[in-house]
Amino acid sequence: MFRRAIGITAVLLSLGMLAVAAGCDGDPVTVLEVSSVELEAAPTVAPTPLPTAVPTSPPPTMPATPSPTVEESPAATLDPTVEPTATPDRSAEEFLASLAGEFHFLLAEEYEDLAEISEEWNPDSQISIAVVLPDETLHGYLPTESRISASAVKPLWAAAALEAAGVEAVRPLAYDALILSDNLAGGRLIDVAGGVDAVNNWTRNVARLPYTRLEAWRFQDPNRVAGDFRPENPLGNRTSMAELALFFVRLYKGELLDPDESAALQHWLLDTSHTLNSPRDLDGVLLDRLPPQVAESSLHKAGWLRPNCCPAEYRQMIDSGVIVLPDGSWFALAIMSARGEFYDLTNQWVSLAACRIYAFVAEDGDLVCEREGDGVHDPEIWPEAETGG
Repeated sequence: MFRRAIGITAVLLSLGMLAVAAGCDGDPVTVLEVSSVELEAAPTVAPTPLPTAVPTSPPPTMPATPSPTVEESPAATLDPTVEPTATPDRSAEEFLASLAGEFHFLLAEEYEDLAEISEEWNPDSQISIAVVLPDETLHGYLPTESRISASAVKPLWAAAALEAAGVEAVRPLAYDALILSDNLAGGRLIDVAGGVDAVNNWTRNVARLPYTRLEAWRFQDPNRVAGDFRPENPLGNRTSMAELALFFVRLYKGELLDPDESAALQHWLLDTSHTLNSPRDLDGVLLDRLPPQVAESSLHKAGWLRPNCCPAEYRQMIDSGVIVLPDGSWFALAIMSARGEFYDLTNQWVSLAACRIYAFVAEDGDLVCEREGDGVHDPEIWPEAETGG
């Protein structure tokens, strides 16, 4: 499946994978700082942020209407000396039929179907999906849109801390920060890395993620902010599904850290929850509907803004990681649903989307992703949401 996917992308018109930046959707950016249990302070509306790293050429214009995208790594360029293969004469119907089985077209159809389900379940929700293959080919649905990162980026902070101080300095914080998603421990990871600016420098220069930015994380320390932090005009903690998935690809390939540091971080992320034990659980959404052996071998980290934190326009679920197939092949997946009125359906949709994308990539036609009660809002799961809590 992956070989087929890589082959077809070589003949597509390439888009710069991350040339379209955080803030390209034009919506106001919101700064949210969560409490030690993922609760966030009152948001402050701010202008759309400029990228931390300015591209060397203007970003391409985003399409007028959302559509699934297929992109290649910027490093993958065609050799201009190679003569193109002549296209045989055939009808338009024959040409379209020849593409019907190709990976990217079928995945695009899957994205469109998932978007329709999201619209049906949660009409006000916004979604973003990124699938990144080991060669960094990106297949996504609005994958580069800038989003509030919440705790989904804590693995990046852990990686920056590992490079700065080593495994033994990070180990005491890893369980609380990555598995319990404790925000006080997350703040200490930032401190071990050298502070907010050091985390941002590592993210830009080592992880090569120019549009993922940490603005402030002020739990127990009001001064844990970026050097250019402006309270009256903050930029916010931001990322995109494309960059989250790219981080996991590069981590899993061992490109970001020394071998012992990389192994430690991957081990901690394997210890995160692989299932949901109750309807209010949040930390196993991505893997909950996957086959058990796949879930147990996959690593991920979720980040959320839940009803007892935020009004509906700020609620979201992000989950991203590496999905390992039974044959040992793998891909990175990042999924987000935000601003939906029904938070229980937000999480159901992310879990369903992850399962259906896995089933498509793994060609597992026997896997049943749907569950009884899907798409039916249960106000008892998050009663605080019904009162605007």
